[in-house]
Amino acid sequence: MLRKTLNSWSLHFLTLAVCCNGNIAAQESVIQKTPQEAARQKLLSLFAGEWVSRGLYVATKLEIADHLHSGPKSVSELANLSQSNPESLHRLLQMLASFGIFEEISSDVFVNTDTSNLLVKTNQDTLHALSLFYGEDINKSWSELFSAIQTGIPAFELSFKQPVFSYFRGNPERAALFQDAMKEKSKAVIKSALSNYDFGQFNSICDVGGGYGQFMQAILQKHPSVSGTVFELPEVIEKIKQQNQELEGDRCQLVAGDFFISIPEGKDAYLLKSVIHDWEDLKAEAILKKCHQAMHSDSCLFLIEVVLQPGDKQSYAHCMDFLMLAITGGKERSLSSMTQLLEASGFVLESIYPTATEFSILKLRKKQLS
Repeated sequence: MLRKTLNSWSLHFLTLAVCCNGNIAAQESVIQKTPQEAARQKLLSLFAGEWVSRGLYVATKLEIADHLHSGPKSVSELANLSQSNPESLHRLLQMLASFGIFEEISSDVFVNTDTSNLLVKTNQDTLHALSLFYGEDINKSWSELFSAIQTGIPAFELSFKQPVFSYFRGNPERAALFQDAMKEKSKAVIKSALSNYDFGQFNSICDVGGGYGQFMQAILQKHPSVSGTVFELPEVIEKIKQQNQELEGDRCQLVAGDFFISIPEGKDAYLLKSVIHDWEDLKAEAILKKCHQAMHSDSCLFLIEVVLQPGDKQSYAHCMDFLMLAITGGKERSLSSMTQLLEASGFVLESIYPTATEFSILKLRKKQLS
C-alpha cells in the first residue's frame, strides 16, 4: 500500500524519500511541462511583474538596501529601522529575494545582493531615485493606459491633466526627482558612450537638453582640450549653478533657452542624448531642424538613442518605447524610421556606434546641397 501511494505521488508533485534516520523528506520531482503549461506559467509570471515592481518601490522607499549596507540584519531590526510591521516586511523581502533582490541567509536574516546594492543611495551606480520616480510619478499614469491606447493621448497627460514637461515646470520637487532619476540612469550610458567614441577630436561641443550636465562634465574630464556648452531650460540651468558650481568656468558655458526656438550656434559637435525619443515625429523634426540651423557645414550631430530592432532580443528597449507612449507621447525608433526622420530634417546618417547599454551613438552630418 505504501509503495502504491509513493508511486502515485511521484507521478504528480512529490517524491518521498526515506532518510537514513527513518524520517520522510519531501523533494520536488522534475515535471516536464507541456507547451500550454509553460505558456500559462510565463503569463502568470508576467501578471506578477507589477507586484514585484511595486514591492521594489516600497523597499526603496523604506531604504531597506541602505539599512543592509553595513551588513546582515534581522527582520525585526529592519522593521524597527524602517518603522514597518515585521511580518509584512518579512513577506515583502521574501518575495523580492525570490527574484534575487536581497537574500535571506538564515531564518529572518537578510543581506544585500548585487542587485539590491544598486538601491543604496551612496553607491556610485545607484538607481535609488529612478526606482522612486518610476514608483511614484510614472506609476500613477498606468491607470489611464487603456484610455491612452484608445485616444492616443499619453497616459501621464490624462492622469495629471497636462503634458509631462509642463507638469515638471509647475512642480519643482517632482522635476528634481526626474532629473536625479535621469542622472542615475545616464551614468552607464555616458561611460559606455565615452568608451566607444572619441569626442576629444572636437574643439567645441554643445550638449542640447543636457540635463544637469553630467555628460558634458564627463567629456571635459576625459578630454582636457575640449570646451563645452550645456544648453537647457532656465530652471535646469539654475539647478546646475546651485548644485554643481564647478561645472561652469573657462571651459564650459551654461546657456539657458528652449531648443524649439534656437540653439547656440557654431559648435564643432552637438549632442542630443535621450531627447528625440521624448517627442513625436513633428516635434522631433523641429528640434533637429533647430540643430541644423545652428551647425556650420562641418559640424557633427550625435544622437544617443535606442535603435529598435525586430524580434524578441530587445524586450527592454520595446518596454522603453511603450513607456514613451504612455508618458511623453514620444517613441523609440527603428533604424528605418530614424533615417526617415533625419532625412526630413536635413541630415544624413554617417555611422552608428553601439555601446554596452541599450543605446547607440548615431553620427550625423548635414546633407550637402546639390
